[in-house]
Amino acid sequence: MIIKYVNSNGASIILNQGHYLISGHDLRDFAWNRTVTNRPSGFGGRVTFSRPVQEKRISIGIRGRELFAQNAAALMALTEPDILNNTPGRLYLGEQYLICFLAVASKVNRYADKSNWVSKDLTVLVTEPFWRTEKNYHFLIGAAEGVDNAKRYNLRYDYRYIASAASGTIDNSHYAPSQMIITVYGPVENPSITVGGRIYSVAASASATQRIVIDQLQRRIESVTAAGERTNLFDYRDKENDIFLPVEPGVNTVIYDGSFNFDITLVQQRSEPLWI
Repeated sequence: MIIKYVNSNGASIILNQGHYLISGHDLRDFAWNRTVTNRPSGFGGRVTFSRPVQEKRISIGIRGRELFAQNAAALMALTEPDILNNTPGRLYLGEQYLICFLAVASKVNRYADKSNWVSKDLTVLVTEPFWRTEKNYHFLIGAAEGVDNAKRYNLRYDYRYIASAASGTIDNSHYAPSQMIITVYGPVENPSITVGGRIYSVAASASATQRIVIDQLQRRIESVTAAGERTNLFDYRDKENDIFLPVEPGVNTVIYDGSFNFDITLVQQRSEPLWI
């Protein structure tokens, strides 16, 4: 399985191939914090669970003979900008990822100058302590009816081009409700989408060079231009329906008026990454 880090600037490095070798890690370990409130009787009580920022560990070897110094410097150059920008990156196990800072601390365990080899422990600061897997669905204007014949493309994630102008389905195969990122492409006015019987709508418009993004994970609703300029649309959400309700497990029907294109990214979160 490929272990890869993508920093906050979009640069990436594979940590278990070529000049880098991971000799150990605790990435699959997790723990829930718990607060217990005892009953006045002294028998039993109530438990509240939470997941704070967590630290994890990766032991990594760097080698390279004449390129050793370059390889060691490359790892530092990839991780340090995240600290300076105070913006985490993504650590991938296959297609699953953590939001984290890869190296908030580093300890050299062994350095062999003649063989151009160093072994070090990296302290990983996990800011959002769940492994995420994304499933992407793309809905188009005016396609033919019938989702069963939807065309699939061999991309990194499971994009499905829905074959219906006004309906389709998304499959939340997770054991828990999952949050969405809905991206509506202009031109569009007052877009409304129903997923699993729940309405997600915004009383705003977007031109042909804009998109409206509903991000349930960040609880943000924004208009984004082609140049990346963002406008807060939070106050334009449908206040009669909770736009941040996640998608229930199972197959959920998607209904819209067929007049605009949009994507749904389903984000499934787990304490422990899938064993694949």
